[in-house]
Amino acid sequence: MALVLTLDFFPPIVDDPFTYGEIAAANALSDVFAVGGTPIAALNIFGFPSQLPLETASSILEGGASKAGEANTPIIGGHTLEDEEPKYGLAVTGVIKPEKQITNSNASTGDLLVLTKAIGTGVITTALKNAPNMVDKNDLDAAIFSMTTLNNSASKCMISSAIQTATDVTGFGLLGHLHKMMKTSGQSAIIWNDKIPILNGTRDLIKKNIHPGGTSHNLESVQNFVDFSSDVTTFDKKLLADPQTSGGILMSVPENKLTSLLKLLESEGALVNQVIGEVIKKADSSILVKTRS
Repeated sequence: MALVLTLDFFPPIVDDPFTYGEIAAANALSDVFAVGGTPIAALNIFGFPSQLPLETASSILEGGASKAGEANTPIIGGHTLEDEEPKYGLAVTGVIKPEKQITNSNASTGDLLVLTKAIGTGVITTALKNAPNMVDKNDLDAAIFSMTTLNNSASKCMISSAIQTATDVTGFGLLGHLHKMMKTSGQSAIIWNDKIPILNGTRDLIKKNIHPGGTSHNLESVQNFVDFSSDVTTFDKKLLADPQTSGGILMSVPENKLTSLLKLLESEGALVNQVIGEVIKKADSSILVKTRS
């Protein structure tokens, strides 16, 4: 038996404190689920201004505890400190059998790439912060539902299907995390731009130049490793580089396991079970983005 240790925290990205706590906890737990581990305990890390009402602080902690409880992971303590703005998250301890660990370095030529959540949370939460009147309530609710959904079911499906390679999609965006997977696996990937699941409202927002600063940084960091076909727009590129909070799991799936995995994901209630591309032999570019013909 081996331990999986992880820590993640960040400032509020939504207005409701309880929901903020839920999202932060789900995001932190995701790192354990992404490697096929089982979280067993967590510690709070919480910074907040002294003038923050205690009711608000309590609500953030209650949100985190609620989501950790959903993952059967007790929060057994933690640490608080005074800070200029709230920052909340979890240090999570999980367990795993070493030979069962899912890594991001075993993708093989011919594998299909499966994604379990739509992308675009960075765009929507940035709009909520900087231009709230431009965010449709239904679109925001869908983004929040995605961010508060645990990746435990996706992890369970990976383990049952003996998937060996996966990563959660978080701050480096879909392109950044896929590039790392291909680099460590010694492979390249094709992703089909028209098959990428995208949260409603994100295209309109990004066309108005609303996106996190990290979007541009992410895109710049992979520009030498990604080849875009001529029909991929600037807006498409930014969405593919959008930093995600509590994003989905990106799996590299052998073709003979694909059908059973997709059925299992559907039966477990995965938000998305979309094939978005394939792994190919190592090429000049780590990733080719094109429209599927």
